[in-house]
Amino acid sequence: MNFYYTFLILLSFTFFLNYILIKKNLLLDSKKISIHKSFTQNKNKVSYVGGLIILVACIFFWKDKSNNFILFLTLMFMIGIFSDLGLLESPIKRFFLQSVVILSFLIIFDLKINSIRLEFFDYFLENKIFNLFFVTFCILIVINGTNFMDGLNTLVIGYYILILISLLFILSNNVIIFSNKDLITVMITSLLVILIFNIFGKIYLGDNGAYLISFIIAVILIDIAKNNLNVSPYYVANLLWYPAFENFFSIIRKILQKKSPMSPDNQHLHQLLFIFLKNFNKFNTNFINSSTACLINLFNIIIFMFATINYSSTKIQILIILTSSLFYSISYFILKKRSVRVSKKT
Repeated sequence: MNFYYTFLILLSFTFFLNYILIKKNLLLDSKKISIHKSFTQNKNKVSYVGGLIILVACIFFWKDKSNNFILFLTLMFMIGIFSDLGLLESPIKRFFLQSVVILSFLIIFDLKINSIRLEFFDYFLENKIFNLFFVTFCILIVINGTNFMDGLNTLVIGYYILILISLLFILSNNVIIFSNKDLITVMITSLLVILIFNIFGKIYLGDNGAYLISFIIAVILIDIAKNNLNVSPYYVANLLWYPAFENFFSIIRKILQKKSPMSPDNQHLHQLLFIFLKNFNKFNTNFINSSTACLINLFNIIIFMFATINYSSTKIQILIILTSSLFYSISYFILKKRSVRVSKKT
């Protein structure tokens, strides 16, 4: 189906679905459920419909879809829905269920990481069990890191649109093998639709959307790296660096603060940047919300450009990872220091 027809159909579906959910008070944002996602949100009724739009798009517009693949997408979506509704509040239980779904998916689809270009580690990757659990761990990091970075309008959606555009760029080179290019197009279309509503705070991705989008794209990237030796595995790492590093940094930070790594808080980079901009601007919260996300993704555009141009060079990819991680850490500590100063003055 033509891109424009698909886009218009999804746009109309999203509009009416969101209208019905709000009118019937179904699947609405509850400020009481999530601590870290509530501090920038408006007081209007907003539905967590993002994941459903992505799932519907995959079911009806992905031409070469696999029924087994759709089943696993539905399972991941359901874990997110239960979390959004407050029926699955325990992070450990969510982590366990995600692990079961991911492990099962990897076994059925025989998805693995062949190499990370470190000889001693690649030796362990040859062991099927080790490989299975390592890939599961990687996907879990991305999924939960994405959930950590969620909370600002357009941040997660914009970030993954940038990843998909980067993939289209390298796939335009006929040397790259990937059989599900249509899935990338469907994902971009559905995310653009969600983006339009999310900019104005009309719908949110929710945990269901964050889990679903990160799972799909993590699987796509691992599949591309597996079947294309000319694609550096560190290129995949660069495309997913922000949610992965957000998760890693958050866990280390909470451990040092003697807090549970699983406990949510309002001390993530995007939240500190939001507070910084809010203290120095008189614009309304919604404008600062989207502006904060745009600033972060503007930096990610630069990262993705250099990474994509040099997708086969492991040395350059590692340098980019180190640079972006250092920039994140420095920015975090500067913003954290400023927020402490402001809080003392008030």
